[in-house]
Amino acid sequence: MTTIDGPRTGLSNQAAYADLHGFVAGGVSSNMRARGIIEPIVVDSASGCRVRDIEGNELIDVNMGYGPHLFGYADPDVTAQIAAQFGRGHMTGLPHRIDREAAGLVAELVPGVERLRFANSGTEALMSAVRLARAVTGRTLVLTFEGHYHGWSETLLRSRGGDGRRPAPGAAGMIPEAMEHTLQVPWNDAAAVEKVFADHGAELAAVMCEPVLANDGVVVPDAGFLELLRRLTGEHGALLVFDEVITGFRVARGGGQELYGVVPDLTVVSKAMGGGFPVAAFGGSREVMEPLARYEAFHAGVYSGNHAALRAVAATLAKIRAAGALYTELDGIGAHAEARVREAVDGAGRTARIGRVGSMMSVALTDPATGEVDEAGHRLLQTACQRRGVYFHPVPAEPWFLSTAHTRQDIDTVAETISEALAETARGERRR
Repeated sequence: MTTIDGPRTGLSNQAAYADLHGFVAGGVSSNMRARGIIEPIVVDSASGCRVRDIEGNELIDVNMGYGPHLFGYADPDVTAQIAAQFGRGHMTGLPHRIDREAAGLVAELVPGVERLRFANSGTEALMSAVRLARAVTGRTLVLTFEGHYHGWSETLLRSRGGDGRRPAPGAAGMIPEAMEHTLQVPWNDAAAVEKVFADHGAELAAVMCEPVLANDGVVVPDAGFLELLRRLTGEHGALLVFDEVITGFRVARGGGQELYGVVPDLTVVSKAMGGGFPVAAFGGSREVMEPLARYEAFHAGVYSGNHAALRAVAATLAKIRAAGALYTELDGIGAHAEARVREAVDGAGRTARIGRVGSMMSVALTDPATGEVDEAGHRLLQTACQRRGVYFHPVPAEPWFLSTAHTRQDIDTVAETISEALAETARGERRR
């Protein structure tokens, strides 16, 4: 691990993280940031593809804030425009000319969006999209897929299990009846989907999925599966909702729907849209969005569409639109990372599940005997890599997100670090 200029606070990462617990419950403001941590990092700054902690250590980051940063941290093309907006007022609660610019870029780039509303997070936008689908159809039942994460709202945070029945609430404190209007089946299980429509087609308001399962490994849709969802929802009067919080502007300019050629009725985008700013949107055709336009459906939020967030959207999407070879470049970086990581894993005599779509990649060590994900082994690998100056999430289900700031030399360093870390963890296992 490279130390750039010594300690900044006099505290170690461990001590600073412990100090945070005195005021921040659990030391973090999202449970995702604490999952699987063995050794915490407390960040001082970030730029490009690197984060710097309060001890002065610099790490190559392939988590990249859980995916928003296509162009790397602190991209000057975006941050300069946001800073200028703050100087002109960043939130008035009134319409602003930036609203038209930002919304127009989303509609131009995403095939399924003609009209939209902005929100502050993926969770908010997904909650609003489902509510709108229920208002449009006059129905309440929603079909989801095991492993797909649609935020942490009351009616979308589900337990695992995909047997076609109602899943259990996904967190303590949720009302027991929270999932009464939700069904869940396995991803890519065409027969299970067809059975749900045969049994409940007239009750379904919506089918919701990530076009690529991104939050539980990177698992692409089987050939024809998204087309099946499109056909069945159309035949039964339900809406098809694509959760493109992660895939939007990440796997292609127009997200998964452009990549796979299947256009949903409603789309939710966030993350890469704002270059790391807290912003999201949900949208669809004029017809589907009309209840909101007529104020017959409800959506609100004091900070929704604030001027600073939409300036981030406009700056990021304008840069995406102007970069003709952007996704070819990102796919090349991803392909290089996939090849080098496979080489490192194979060279260490280990097995792993590696999935990739463009610059989004999943790497999870597996037990060679069972093929199941080796959660404990992955955490040990993550910690050993972190000590050597490479950061990825401690939980193997969390994807890697690469950016134009990652060079092939950076990726080579990541792969070499994984090789060294696997050798270290193997020595530790032999000693036990």
